[in-house]
Amino acid sequence: MSDKTKNEKEESCDKPESKWTCPEARNVTHPLRYYEFSPDEIKALEECDRESFYQRCVPFSSVFAATTYACVKNGVLKSNPHFGAFPKVMLAAILGHYYGRISYLMECDKKLRRLPSDSHLGNVMRQYYIEKQNDSDPKKKK
Repeated sequence: MSDKTKNEKEESCDKPESKWTCPEARNVTHPLRYYEFSPDEIKALEECDRESFYQRCVPFSSVFAATTYACVKNGVLKSNPHFGAFPKVMLAAILGHYYGRISYLMECDKKLRRLPSDSHLGNVMRQYYIEKQNDSDPKKKK
């Protein structure tokens, strides 16, 4: 990296005598970097993934894509001259997938809070839920 505008000469990070230097590299390690999920936690996360896909993503994607296709065929939406209805239908299916994932978050939250008491992930989710409930309660804010 170089900067030719400083002091009318080229300065770079490689020159230790220059006035302009690169910032120090910091070794930042996340506290849960080496955390290993328990079998119960892995099972709950896999169930959330599978259930959110089949119970929400597939239905929403199908409905969004079918509705978009019907709108293009009936002239409500204009089709692409080269690709036809494909781009709009694919975008609708992708949006349906994301909407399905997001709509299932509360169910996964409940499932993770029901993990056994020796589960670190379950304890973190329960603590977060308690704090969120206390923050949203207007009587407690006074």
